[in-house]
Amino acid sequence: MNLLFAEDDKLLAQLFQLQAESAGHQVIWADNGDAAVQQALSYQFDLIFMDIQMPILDGVSAMQMLRKLGYDRPIVAMSAEEVTAVGFDLVLKKPLLWPEVQQQLTKFKAIPSITLELPTELKEAYLAHAKQLLQQLVVLSEQQNWIDFMAIVHQLKGSAASFDLAPLSQLAAQLQSEWETIPLGQRTERATYFLEQCKACKLK
Repeated sequence: MNLLFAEDDKLLAQLFQLQAESAGHQVIWADNGDAAVQQALSYQFDLIFMDIQMPILDGVSAMQMLRKLGYDRPIVAMSAEEVTAVGFDLVLKKPLLWPEVQQQLTKFKAIPSITLELPTELKEAYLAHAKQLLQQLVVLSEQQNWIDFMAIVHQLKGSAASFDLAPLSQLAAQLQSEWETIPLGQRTERATYFLEQCKACKLK
């Protein structure tokens, strides 16, 4: 199958491309919704994977634009949150785990099952990326910049488990689910506790 993978996280895109190509597929990456629309209109893809939160044009808007233009091929949503928009053929919950992706893809076409070990170089690249994100979170917490702080937490929730860091993903998911109920005056304390928990994960 020819697949279009629309996702602004470069490391997630590399991981997906490696997994999909090992299963015999061809993958093109688009790093924002606008680029995904332009690529999709070439009609060279059997299936589009569309992340919901992307720059320039979000995934829902990109899907709706394609549908208005008459695009009738399958579009699969990818999100760490619930997706209720009409127009997607399937919704995959982040973090994406390849065995689950393969199982869902059988709805469109028989997919050979493969077991792929996560490449050391790619995992190390993500570990370095995750450590940088945690350092950014420390600074944002000190600044009480909670909008950017929670944007990074959301990113960790959606990607960490794909790189064998399920505990980090779970901590981020827990914080995100609690955040709106935490009084403003207690958010610094909760953020500090979250960062301490992340350090206990011992990223290595």
